Amino acid sequence: MIGLLQILGLAESVCLSCGSSFVGKSQGFICDACLESIKPYHPMDYDLKLDYVFSYRIYGLYEGVLKHLIRTIKFQNSKSLALSLGKAIKEHLWEYIEELDPDLITFPPLNLRRFWSRGFNHVEYILKGADVPYMGLFRRIDFSPPLARLNKEKREKAVMGYRIIDSLIDFVEDKKILIVDDLLTTGSTIQRLAYLLMSVGAKEVHAYFIAKD
Repeated sequence: MIGLLQILGLAESVCLSCGSSFVGKSQGFICDACLESIKPYHPMDYDLKLDYVFSYRIYGLYEGVLKHLIRTIKFQNSKSLALSLGKAIKEHLWEYIEELDPDLITFPPLNLRRFWSRGFNHVEYILKGADVPYMGLFRRIDFSPPLARLNKEKREKAVMGYRIIDSLIDFVEDKKILIVDDLLTTGSTIQRLAYLLMSVGAKEVHAYFIAKD
């Protein structure tokens, strides 16, 4: 199957991470050996203070194979690779879920322009791959470019476009909520989302990040 996708230009002939001849059946970008090589990073630095966030956990550093995975999912629009990454982090993520016992799990929304171009929310598909039940609580009302392209000041302005879905505002009251995101950089996104939840009566907000930049 991968051979046909390569002929059609929909898959790579070499792994985008290690450059070796491609071996893999689930998707056409990162080889199975690289997928199997990612592991939780220890000891992780948790010095960054996140306002309104009671605790957070990080799987790894944004480097090497994990960086290639996240970038390929986002910029090659690969649902299958997102599912594969979910499977890879599943054990680590579920350890945190069982420790927290949250009432619900959610993820940041994409702006409409990014969602239309990608066709899916990559974090949602990572959660699917990890067999994590989730609920979309947020929406975006702006068309800001990807936050990765913005400096800290512009990030802080861009995240003001997040809102809680109106029909779910009462639902989050007195709930312990876990937000899963792909990348922790400045913390602007998670702090904005946590603030929104706490402002409408959430009991606690926690966060899980796949990588730390």
